[in-house]
Amino acid sequence: MMTHAQLHAALDRMEASLAETRSNLIRVEHALRNRAEAETIRRRPKARYYHRRMSRWTGADEAEYRRILGRLLETSGPELNRLHGRIARQDAAIEALRSKYRINAKRLHRPAW
Repeated sequence: MMTHAQLHAALDRMEASLAETRSNLIRVEHALRNRAEAETIRRRPKARYYHRRMSRWTGADEAEYRRILGRLLETSGPELNRLHGRIARQDAAIEALRSKYRINAKRLHRPAW
């Protein structure tokens, strides 16, 4: 049986670990999007310069970006699935501990960044 202080310390550690895992997932997804955008820009250089307030990103650029991002997500799929699975397991463990010790207080929602 855990004491009240031990229980809250364990829950804090588990919540911090979950927030770190979510942050890692966000960083990986952000890096993939940045890489796809950079590759799209490199593959589709612009011949014309428009006014600074006008977007030079076309529908064909968006289609190329989506295609490249899909390819990157496909190759990174196992890592992303591993992180999603880890998040699900950590979340389930926190909920199991909370229900076992009947903790009804709201969970802390830490920013993932």
